Amino acid sequence: MSASLQSFFKTVRWGLYQSLEAQVHDLLYLFWEATRQCNLRCRHCGSDCTSDGHPGLPAHQVIAVLERIASVLRPEDIVLVVTGGEPLVRPDLFEILERVSAMDFHLGMVTNGISLNEKAARRLLSVGVTNVVVSLDGPKESHDWLRNRQGAFEKACRAIRALVDAGMPSVEAITCATPRSLDLLEETYEIVKSLGAHGWRIFNIFPAGRAEGNPELILTRKQIAALVSKVARFRKRGAEEGLLVNLSEEGYLGWDYEGLVRDQPYFCRAGINIAGILADGTISACPNLPDWMGQGNVAQDDFMEVWEDGFTLFRDRSWTKQGACSHCPQWQVCRGNSLHLWRTPDGGPAWCHYEILHPQSDD
Repeated sequence: MSASLQSFFKTVRWGLYQSLEAQVHDLLYLFWEATRQCNLRCRHCGSDCTSDGHPGLPAHQVIAVLERIASVLRPEDIVLVVTGGEPLVRPDLFEILERVSAMDFHLGMVTNGISLNEKAARRLLSVGVTNVVVSLDGPKESHDWLRNRQGAFEKACRAIRALVDAGMPSVEAITCATPRSLDLLEETYEIVKSLGAHGWRIFNIFPAGRAEGNPELILTRKQIAALVSKVARFRKRGAEEGLLVNLSEEGYLGWDYEGLVRDQPYFCRAGINIAGILADGTISACPNLPDWMGQGNVAQDDFMEVWEDGFTLFRDRSWTKQGACSHCPQWQVCRGNSLHLWRTPDGGPAWCHYEILHPQSDD
């Protein structure tokens, strides 16, 4: 069978699989934006988080929503990922997590690591957290520049070491690749491995929040292609050295690249298997989506009713067949790229990963 025919059948099968998943829409990942307050002011923040940002829903409201979800679905089948802002600045975070863990949700967290010392690592374990992702954006100069704070690198490294030493089952470093840090990824790999992290995830910053219009943060087309090639090499090396390396799932790359950089082929599961509760109560499909994709608010809407009857624009993505996507033969598997790249309903995605890696011309 020719390579083109194999690619065709893969696309058809994966497209059918995505359609079936959208129809069934099992909730598997739930993001809770605990707060939009943060102890950093990162140059690329998509939520524009600050020290005086939205504090988050009151504890009783968070617990009530999660109890409602647990009463309808099997919480043991759902991973609840705590995000921010910076979750650890929320004073009642551990008390809430202890209550949520008792409901049998699996718990994970994304953190900048500033406040995550040995004591905090042990406490996270004690309240049932089993997976923590720590931002580590390259060597010291690169990380501190992006995070806009001297000393941030040392604290991120301390956080990863503390989590590993405490016995956290899964510790992952996540790196934002920028034009400054692209050539530092080899050094970053060595740092992540030396800290004992179990995984390393890499992604490129998209133009939203503070990153919008900032060429210091956004990779060019050639740099995105270079990033994919680098991740493929790191992933192969990591498999030999005990470090799981993945390119963050942001866009369809083509079958000739997908298996080289990810555990599973590209599939934007926002609103299909993934939902979120933002700091202000907005029911979302992903923390990175624009406001117009919100699906209600837990202050007046029942989360489970919204999950069952809402999220239409995520489960039926035929509306993305416009502009460059309207006649694309890859649409069946790509479906308009990741939806956080659609800043407006009719503007198309910020970029097409497939076209970047498979240019139709040399100009």
